[in-house]
Amino acid sequence: MSDTPHYINHRKRLRERFQKTGADGMYDYELLELLLTFSIPRRDVKPVAKKLISKFGSLAGTILI
Repeated sequence: MSDTPHYINHRKRLRERFQKTGADGMYDYELLELLLTFSIPRRDVKPVAKKLISKFGSLAGTILI
């Protein structure tokens, strides 16, 4: 087992998975999380993405607010 925390290179893994699978290979919160990484540097945006989708019902609802 690695001693490296799970969040190290998380953004990189999100980008790589998007490049490999496209939007169909990701959950809505992961797509929103990926988008948020471009505007919120050096912060865990997963909770923000999940909260926004919960509040607005979907990725589309979040983007079209």
